[in-house]
Amino acid sequence: MDMQAQRFKLVLEFDGRRYSGWQKQDDARTIQGSLLKAAGELYGNQVDVQGNGRTDGGVHALQFVAHLEAATDDAPHEVARRMNALLPQDINILKIQKAGLRFHARHNCIGRSYLYQLAKRRSAFCKGYVWQMDEPLKVNLMQQAAGLLVGMHDFTSFTDRQVVKKKSPLVMINKVQVAETDELVLLRIVGSHFLWKMVRRIVGVLAEIGRAQLSLADLQRFLQEPVNLSRFTAPAQGLFFERAFYNQEELDSFLATDEVLPCFF
Repeated sequence: MDMQAQRFKLVLEFDGRRYSGWQKQDDARTIQGSLLKAAGELYGNQVDVQGNGRTDGGVHALQFVAHLEAATDDAPHEVARRMNALLPQDINILKIQKAGLRFHARHNCIGRSYLYQLAKRRSAFCKGYVWQMDEPLKVNLMQQAAGLLVGMHDFTSFTDRQVVKKKSPLVMINKVQVAETDELVLLRIVGSHFLWKMVRRIVGVLAEIGRAQLSLADLQRFLQEPVNLSRFTAPAQGLFFERAFYNQEELDSFLATDEVLPCFF
């Protein structure tokens, strides 16, 4: 008798340095491809793994949500144990739970949060996880600019043209925070979803405002008319996917929190 397919909700962490992003590619190492390979070895080729979105090459994740569908009688904890034993050391299943067959990691997700780390100084240890700034940033100007991003805006300027040919450029941004520690400037962006390269271009523009190379008026113009901002795309290594949200109460609770903590610093 054939086993029935089960669906599991996974919460993952991964170091994106060795990977060409989330989405499976035939000629490149990816996070989704690595998960499918491990699941396929355990449960056969009819497995499916879908994420709450896509990440660019080199981007990390703290709590990325995916779902796994596989024909197995294994309990959730056993699925996680067996998968982790096969996965590379830089991909780890943190949590797992049984989900209904109609649960979809991307379609059911109502909000996503990203965290970006800018280093105030050169570091011998953390260059794979920060964007090193060569000059001080005016954090107060970056905080003012962050407020202009909140709400529903047209982010055509913050992605590539081929993207807006297929998707609406309108994105709801719930919150943008700019915080500071002794070593870092931290940016958190929470929104309904994000276009390709959008978060990295927002970070790059905010950094230029912090350097006083761009103004608040420039940012307002970028939100009102299409401008090529590719030269402002921040490097991938400082970006972390932080959280995915599946109900309004969970999202509202997160938005009410003002504390922004660095990643393992």
